Amino acid sequence: MAIPGNANLLLLQSAAAAPTGYTIDRSVRFNSADSAYLNRTPASAGNRKTWTWAGWVKRWKLGIEEFLFICRADGAGDFFRATFTSSDVFMIWDRDSSDTTQLMLITSQVFRDPSAWFHLVFSVDTTQGSASNRARLFINGVQVTAFSTATYPSLNYDLGFNRNVLHRIGWEGTGSPYYFDGYLADIHFIDGQALDPTDFGEFDDNGIWQPIEYTGSYGTNGFHLDFSDNSSNAALGYDAAGSNDWTVNNLSVTAGAGNDSLVDVPTNGSEVDTGSGGQVRGNYCTWNPLSNFNSSTLSNGNLDVVTAGSAGGGAVFGTIAIPSSGKWYWEIVVTSTTLPSIDIAFAGITKPISGSYQNRSTSAYAEIYFLGGGIGGTVFSSTGTKTNGSSINVGDVCGIAVDRDNGAIYFYKNGVANGSVTGFTFAEGMFPYVEDNSGGSGQSSITANFGQRPFAYTAPSGFKALCTANLPSTTITTSGTYTGNGVADGPFVYLNGVPTAMTVGGNAVTFGTHADKLSNGFKIRTTSTTYNQNVSTYSYSITTTGDPFKYARAQPNP
Repeated sequence: MAIPGNANLLLLQSAAAAPTGYTIDRSVRFNSADSAYLNRTPASAGNRKTWTWAGWVKRWKLGIEEFLFICRADGAGDFFRATFTSSDVFMIWDRDSSDTTQLMLITSQVFRDPSAWFHLVFSVDTTQGSASNRARLFINGVQVTAFSTATYPSLNYDLGFNRNVLHRIGWEGTGSPYYFDGYLADIHFIDGQALDPTDFGEFDDNGIWQPIEYTGSYGTNGFHLDFSDNSSNAALGYDAAGSNDWTVNNLSVTAGAGNDSLVDVPTNGSEVDTGSGGQVRGNYCTWNPLSNFNSSTLSNGNLDVVTAGSAGGGAVFGTIAIPSSGKWYWEIVVTSTTLPSIDIAFAGITKPISGSYQNRSTSAYAEIYFLGGGIGGTVFSSTGTKTNGSSINVGDVCGIAVDRDNGAIYFYKNGVANGSVTGFTFAEGMFPYVEDNSGGSGQSSITANFGQRPFAYTAPSGFKALCTANLPSTTITTSGTYTGNGVADGPFVYLNGVPTAMTVGGNAVTFGTHADKLSNGFKIRTTSTTYNQNVSTYSYSITTTGDPFKYARAQPNP
């Protein structure tokens, strides 16, 4: 995998996306390991023929079945459910009390972009004469019309949702756990109206789907979960539109790593970043499951990592590359370890060779060993002058401050300077990362904070969080090379934006088959020798582009 140093760049926008005047204050992070979900049982049934569900979604775990929202009495055979399947398609399924499917829509599109937000609207009106108008799905303001399965409800059918039985967000409730792993924001349910996405959003001057304020009525069982009140755990379930509150289960607003109320949201805020963290709204950096080598385990919104503990170690990179200018800060805490050493810092991605995840000999890098081997606290660098710090142990907060303007990287231990590299020569494609050096002898776990919640220690003056609202760049890389690995889970290439058409070695790429277009680049999805033979070098060309990552929405494929 390579990020070329001499890529062609395309300037997409000369000005920021036009604001809509509507802001989303907070999101809630759902983590399956916490058994997190919301539930509510309406006092009476509402309109079961006509209603609308709308909300913003940011996935962080892929390849498993997860329930977004569901209505089902415990143990009952009839249900309504909206699900991401283990194939990463979106499925809406209604089954009646005789176990007969009355509605089933399964998208042809796959949803495998964990680095940004997308908007989902599901609008139903079974009184419509045309079957396909009785259930409509919209993603980022555009109607989905291609389904691998499309069974529409009969005329005037009463769907299983909006009954006076148990409703859940984030959990199926029976059988396998099927908890949702992801972030949710700005959820609306409209009882009695089949609305269009334009009631909740609009395209700005640059063609990017943005949220707007919904001004209509909600009906008897309608609600608006804006998650803006985080004064208590229970407050996360308050209905901002009325009194249809939801019960909160295993979600926390407690300060620290367990805080599930975050400013990671779909809209870029205008707040001034003073370095305290948890203040600027926007799409935040997380660890990237599409750039995860040797299968380290990610959790808690892709902010926690358990290292692979396999021969050759493992590494996980962030979803946002360090911008080419400015000053950037994040924090990492080692929460447990059985390893002799683990280094967590800042690196350049280069080519995976013979199964390895990077080749430092061709890339600038800097890192600090956390512990073990008599070198804990030692700073390593491929360029520049370094100073060493003291060992960083379990529970210590390691601050990492990257100064692109002056060629320096500073490390901190619990708010105190703890080693640095000055005169550093930055390479292209440099990311936050974590790796272990165990050689297969054990595992460690760490948690990161890129600013989506308050930092444990205020960043040095002038340093900002890795958030799209802070990103200065609006250019997308349009050509370069990568190295294949010969497996379906192929290389990830960061472009700083969305490719909408591309070729590899002159061969056209079919998105969803050969590669996925992403909000921040592309991911190869085939073992074909045309696109992904092990250790072979491939040249790619992005022939048309979408939005830069600063503004981009998560991309469904194809």
